[in-house]
Amino acid sequence: MSKLKLSVIAIFIFVLSVAASASAEQMMLEYDGATHFYDGAVYNLVVNSHTVETPMEPIIFNDRALVPVREIFEEMGAQVNYNPSNQEVEVLSDSADILMTINDNIAYVNGTRTAIPDDVVPKLIAKAGGSAKTMVPVRFISESIGMDVVFDGEINTIFINSDDYNVKEQTSAFITEVTPTVTGDNSIRVDVKADGAISNYSPFVLTDPGRLVVDFPSLGLANIIDNIAVNKAGVTTVRLGVNPERARVVVDAEVESYTINPVSESELVIDVVTKVNPVVSMDTQVAAAVVNPQAPSGTKLVVLDAGHGQQDSGAIGTLDGQTILEKDIALAITYKTKEILENNGISVILTRSDDTFKTLQERPEIANNANAAIFVSIHINSVEGILTANGTEVYYAESNNGNTYGTTSANLAQNILSRMIANMNSTNRGVKTAEHAVTKRCLMPAALAEVGFITNETELRNMLSNDYQYKTAQGIAEGIMMTLENITMPR
Repeated sequence: MSKLKLSVIAIFIFVLSVAASASAEQMMLEYDGATHFYDGAVYNLVVNSHTVETPMEPIIFNDRALVPVREIFEEMGAQVNYNPSNQEVEVLSDSADILMTINDNIAYVNGTRTAIPDDVVPKLIAKAGGSAKTMVPVRFISESIGMDVVFDGEINTIFINSDDYNVKEQTSAFITEVTPTVTGDNSIRVDVKADGAISNYSPFVLTDPGRLVVDFPSLGLANIIDNIAVNKAGVTTVRLGVNPERARVVVDAEVESYTINPVSESELVIDVVTKVNPVVSMDTQVAAAVVNPQAPSGTKLVVLDAGHGQQDSGAIGTLDGQTILEKDIALAITYKTKEILENNGISVILTRSDDTFKTLQERPEIANNANAAIFVSIHINSVEGILTANGTEVYYAESNNGNTYGTTSANLAQNILSRMIANMNSTNRGVKTAEHAVTKRCLMPAALAEVGFITNETELRNMLSNDYQYKTAQGIAEGIMMTLENITMPR
């Protein structure tokens, strides 16, 4: 094994211009005895088709891309040693000896004095408060040690391969069809077909933003749609790309897990499980709702309606890379409201108690057939393109605002809103009227509560909090109980 000495906990710098499509990240970096603000491009690193997670991501420094040396060499099977007394990094490999010194653009490759191209010097760089990383210019590594380096601006990734790892071949077949199919709330299947053999593929997962990338060496791409919108199950799009060496399929999602299985010589399926809504909490032990109970005469029964369900996800939000569905938050809050009401001796049934679907006609029918005293539908708001929209509002239908029950839907809506605001401390957007199908078809006082905006990051984070869900439920329950005091069940 040859000895490769690198005087560097540093940065070999790579002749790569900053790609306009690269993602930017704000962070504080420490180098040259000072702290510096960095808001430039940040890249993913893939070594021999393995995504390499590093404490210090590849960045742009003095218009050159820097990558951490230890992670690259150790992924290649080399040994990296660092001597802090003289800031030397020793790399033991079978292919070269390299000696570098921090802040010196002269290296020794197999004993030969060599200037690092572009007058780039190795540096020690650390995120503020973290450990310093030896970063290296990729072009210098590739030229000195025989690695193959490819910069892919399309997915903001630097690929580093052993010289014998990626055998370039001429295009042997073409991908002719890519079909995504949603298979569950957080799963999708992508069917890939070609007009010839799919003999090889290389998958890897990237983050910020999340996506699964599957490369198909030696395959081309037929004239097919290259950007397929999904917007379900935590997947935004399935994208296709091609260059002279490979075709590519990208599933844009935060990936929990994936499998790839051949169907035939020329077809395979990619099954992806996404990280959708992992933090919504609810009491799954609550008994399922009885759909058509008949309340005894004089009983003040409350029907709670969790909006949407099953294939109807309602509004969709994203937080910390997770896809959040309105139907899940609504059901969580509904369960908690039911719990609070029942703890106060009030009879409650649900239009849905799990991820099932009820039509807009079925929901009020459940309340009407049950001879309910009050109907409340729980929803999460959204607005496209206005991320600052926020607050709580409650609706009632003018067509269902009579006082046959001793009070009105308007009174119910006002009571619920006032208690929600008091408990949640959210922005008061007021009581509003709308002819929602679920409220206008009810015989009893009915209201529809919009808790907050799933498109507002602050409100979404609040609504995923178990404590905030209980505050919301407490407000809804208090508003219902205030109204029940004035309810007189018609005979």
